[in-house]
Amino acid sequence: MKVGLDALTLKAVSLDPLELLELTSAHGMEGLHFSARLLEGRDDAYVDRLSEEAEAHGLYLELAGAGVNPGQSGRTVAEMVAEWKPLFTLARKLNAPILNTCFGLLKERTFAVPTLAEQIELTIEVLRALSLMAAEFDVIITMELHVDLTSLELVHIIEAVDSEHVQVNLDTANALGLLEDPVDAARALAPYVHTTHFKDTCIYPTAEGYNWQGGAPLGRGLVDLPAVVEILYQANPNVHLNIEDSGGFIPIPMYDEAFLGSFTDLTPPRMARFVRHLWRGEQQLRAGLHPRPEESKDIDWATIIPARLQYNVDYARRLRDETVARAATTANRS
Repeated sequence: MKVGLDALTLKAVSLDPLELLELTSAHGMEGLHFSARLLEGRDDAYVDRLSEEAEAHGLYLELAGAGVNPGQSGRTVAEMVAEWKPLFTLARKLNAPILNTCFGLLKERTFAVPTLAEQIELTIEVLRALSLMAAEFDVIITMELHVDLTSLELVHIIEAVDSEHVQVNLDTANALGLLEDPVDAARALAPYVHTTHFKDTCIYPTAEGYNWQGGAPLGRGLVDLPAVVEILYQANPNVHLNIEDSGGFIPIPMYDEAFLGSFTDLTPPRMARFVRHLWRGEQQLRAGLHPRPEESKDIDWATIIPARLQYNVDYARRLRDETVARAATTANRS
């Protein structure tokens, strides 16, 4: 279980991949997860140097690839698949075993045409085709839990594709964006998780539903990160914890009938656990632990997020080490 950096954390700082790699090493992290778009316009020499630098410092690389949901784009399955072809070649050059993607964002849940169910079936078709190329290049495509699908909807997609080359990237905080407890999501997805966006967050009620924050210092929000890491370690000790942190928030229209109607897997116990998070989030907000929307707009996130990166790294490494040590002690006793 290694601790790395999701480059989205530093999007406001505008570093190139080599600079991100240098920062990753300087903060004592063990790998870098970044968008393939950051390599657009870079020549082969740059890519080779990036690969060599990562290998020299013993750092893993993971790439974020293209989309997989045709949605309302009008593109065919074949066109979606074609967009991925150069990404597999790039992943091989960088010795990056993971290409990450996602279904979309919460807006896709309320499309009338195609419906959510139709989008899911199209996405499965795209992923089945991509799984053949992923097998050829020995790469794993990870579908991220991305405030777009519930954990059970994502499980359905992974099981329908039925390929060891299509698995899951668990964003540890995103379940709270879709009325779900993060520990429930971790349990449901753990058998398929090969990497993570390791993130904390806060949610709190609004007149339209609630706000979901883009990040919080690890261990200071609502996500039970020790429980999540324990679940993931038991399922896959080699899973990566890629730290993601950002400012801002996303309004979630919890009272919108079309939005609520898109959920087919909500149960009273699950909803009760979620409402408890809303209550706890409101208490954290009142205690001044997180900024309100009007305060968030005036915060210099480009300064704040990098400034708390080392704190997040130390937290993640300490939690990882405690989890590994606990597992070793348990194994020795047995």
